[in-house]
Amino acid sequence: MTYDQTWNSVGRHHIPEWFHDETFGIYFHWGPYSVPAYGNEWYPREMYREGTDVHEHHVETYGDPAEYGYHEFIPDFHGEAFDADEWATLCAEAGADYVGITAIHHDGFALWDSDLTAWNAVEMGPERDIVGELAEAVRDRDMKFLAAFHHAANWWYYPRDEAYHTMDPDYAGLYGPPHEEGDEPPESYVERWRDLTVEVIDDYRPDLLWFDFGWGSDPFLAHDEYRRDVVAHYYNCAEEWGKEVDICHKEQLPPGVGIVDHERMRAEDVTLQPWLTDTSIDRASWGYIENSDFKSVETMVTGFVDRVSKNGNTLLNVGPKPDGTIPEGALERLRAFGDWLETNREAMSGTRPGWTFGEGPTDVTSGEFEEATSVAFTGEDVRFLRGTDEVYVVLLDWPDDGLVEVETSPRQLLSVSGHRQSRDTDASIVGAPDVDVALDVAETENGGWWPPEYDDAQTSVLQLELPADPPNGLDHAYVIRLEGSQE
Repeated sequence: MTYDQTWNSVGRHHIPEWFHDETFGIYFHWGPYSVPAYGNEWYPREMYREGTDVHEHHVETYGDPAEYGYHEFIPDFHGEAFDADEWATLCAEAGADYVGITAIHHDGFALWDSDLTAWNAVEMGPERDIVGELAEAVRDRDMKFLAAFHHAANWWYYPRDEAYHTMDPDYAGLYGPPHEEGDEPPESYVERWRDLTVEVIDDYRPDLLWFDFGWGSDPFLAHDEYRRDVVAHYYNCAEEWGKEVDICHKEQLPPGVGIVDHERMRAEDVTLQPWLTDTSIDRASWGYIENSDFKSVETMVTGFVDRVSKNGNTLLNVGPKPDGTIPEGALERLRAFGDWLETNREAMSGTRPGWTFGEGPTDVTSGEFEEATSVAFTGEDVRFLRGTDEVYVVLLDWPDDGLVEVETSPRQLLSVSGHRQSRDTDASIVGAPDVDVALDVAETENGGWWPPEYDDAQTSVLQLELPADPPNGLDHAYVIRLEGSQE
């Protein structure tokens, strides 16, 4: 198939089958903003904004930003301990299906070997092709590679003041063209954005592209041909490469084009199309900071399960230190998450949601950035997933007395009219095959006048009797396999 530069044409592209099956990815926010290790990854902007905590910190630690600008951090972004193989191995241990990096953040510093900007990691800082090395290491481990782009917002990112380097033409490759606050970017700015993006597509052949908010702004829409050019070019390249690819965006392309991403979000219900949440292992920042607020493994696991049950994928961010090492707190959590996923992979990969995602007393609200907080699930909160012949009931906490009642029939995952539980069901705990699970079906209502297979009033409850405590080695969330339950 060949795509032309219209939204209707690229809208014929299908979400890759692998994205339906492979539900977990990891990517890295890494750049000179990791050097100050303070605040968050927006340090490059905030350091110029008088009255902010970051500005005060910068003045006290490094001096006036008019003298010590953001570019001064680049030599200390040396990455001498960066090892793409170690990063990729860690991601494989964590169970990732696809792995990537912010090829360029709002700050304008590129992490690839670019012929279009001298402000790149090969010419300065680490003096290495970070994107290229990571792409190769990831693919060597049979994972897919993702490239993330934030550079569309570079025009608006830095405060503009004649005292700052942000208004010096000699630094325009990093800070963007000098301009007055409030000025709209010219067409040449959008064209350059396209050219940098296409350079990564052509040189590194990523399996997935991820775009932050900037390319949905009015100046980009005024020159929409450049956005359409990027999407059509990428899809046509994929046809030549012979592989499935797609684009993730924050509702800034027309419906039906690409995969919708919701930053740090939970969903309230099942969606008909797969979607993505990008979130960070650190509640406080996407880049490395010294005062990290790492999520618990339980929060990581239950959030992941909740999203998969609603047709969602998770892209988890990690912020490496400026030398290229991964913070110990992140290492520990990624490996623990990987242990959980290795045990429960059969329920999390290659499965599909049903019409009912789950049940339980705990409310899960949608809305971007809410995911940064914790949700305390109970032993009554469960999620459902469909395998080829099995149904998986995932307990988001272990029930206090080991007793679980499930009102939703596995048949209801296939049809909203299916209400009755099957009595010919075998139940087992994934990861604990030798632990017995007692199963019973309790009838709760009987319509009486209509054949049971058509009567919505014919309902029943699946009762599972588990041990009082979780089996040894299992934690965070617990998967019950039901076989024969949809017959």
